[in-house]
Amino acid sequence: MVQRVADMSMQLFGGAGYSRDLPIERIWRETPVVRILGGTSEIMRQIIARNAFRNHERRNAPI
Repeated sequence: MVQRVADMSMQLFGGAGYSRDLPIERIWRETPVVRILGGTSEIMRQIIARNAFRNHERRNAPI
């Protein structure tokens, strides 16, 4: 969402958005870092889902 808002703000400001005089330039430049950090959340979701699936298989395994 941060990336979307930053992109929309840059479109609103146009060429002036690239100027270091406005804070939007820094925000727009730093938002890709936020997206990269978001990858760890997805990895954690995959790990949790994998563990939940394994636990489900163990509980329902025939004896």
